[in-house]
Amino acid sequence: MTFSRYLYLILLLAFLTACGGSSPTNTPTNTPPPPTGRPLVLGDISDEPIETIAGTQPIADYLATQLATYGISHGEVKIAPDLDTMITMIETGEVDIYFDSPYPVLVISDATDAEPILRRFKYGVTEYHTVFFVAQDSPITSLDELNGHMIAFEESFSTSGYMLPLSYLIENDYNPTLKPAPDAIINDDEIGYTFSTADDTTIQWVVSGRVTAGAIDNVTLGRLPPETQEQLRVIAATGDVPRQLVLVRPGLDPNLVTAIHDELLTMDENEAGQAALEAFLTTQFDEFPEGATIALQRMRELYELVQLSDQ
Repeated sequence: MTFSRYLYLILLLAFLTACGGSSPTNTPTNTPPPPTGRPLVLGDISDEPIETIAGTQPIADYLATQLATYGISHGEVKIAPDLDTMITMIETGEVDIYFDSPYPVLVISDATDAEPILRRFKYGVTEYHTVFFVAQDSPITSLDELNGHMIAFEESFSTSGYMLPLSYLIENDYNPTLKPAPDAIINDDEIGYTFSTADDTTIQWVVSGRVTAGAIDNVTLGRLPPETQEQLRVIAATGDVPRQLVLVRPGLDPNLVTAIHDELLTMDENEAGQAALEAFLTTQFDEFPEGATIALQRMRELYELVQLSDQ
């Protein structure tokens, strides 16, 4: 072999080694690095988790972006099937923020020491109350005439379909008594109540005569078709309470709680916040007009009346 051919083979071998020598494990990828902070977790109770997450994730993402300086890397949404599960998730720190009407919020707060911090304008509604109603052709004209009759409530963890109507009856010296079914026996000195599990069912039971009266919130009543409203007659109404509250779990950094409070208050003032609010079916958050202490004191009075009646 001539020297020139030998040199040629050496150069060829060096070229091939340079082309194929890099390890495939060193090839750059487009995989993003894992988050370095912790998530901010919003919780909800729902039997439609996919729909609920779709509506809640935008506000979780918005808050996470605004709170990055507090070590928040991203937002998450966790769904519980029931109140007891949500209590556990807040106790263990799995959920940081929870939104609901006053009664379930107070149940969770009582069990976990979580703190209500703001009002939520769900569907743009700041406050609501419960109305007692009968069929339009019913001879009943007042709550006094409901003794010996049955009224339908929604469910045992509802604000407008349980806490408000039950506490109202108790405060006005009636004798509401839980019954297992609409056709249960009722004494003349008591107002029987049973659960329908849904506002639509409550209305159907009243219109069909299965129960004498029902209790739903005024917002739901106002949204009924006119032909349905014409079949009903309101005979009494409770006082107003906030439509929904914002609850933060115990153990959160107080500075982070303050930042969450401030971001929720002002998110309706910018385009990104407004988009997240729209997906969350909310127009804004605000402070309790009369102050948190006074507002929560009245709600807790009603809550405790109901808790005592359950014992």
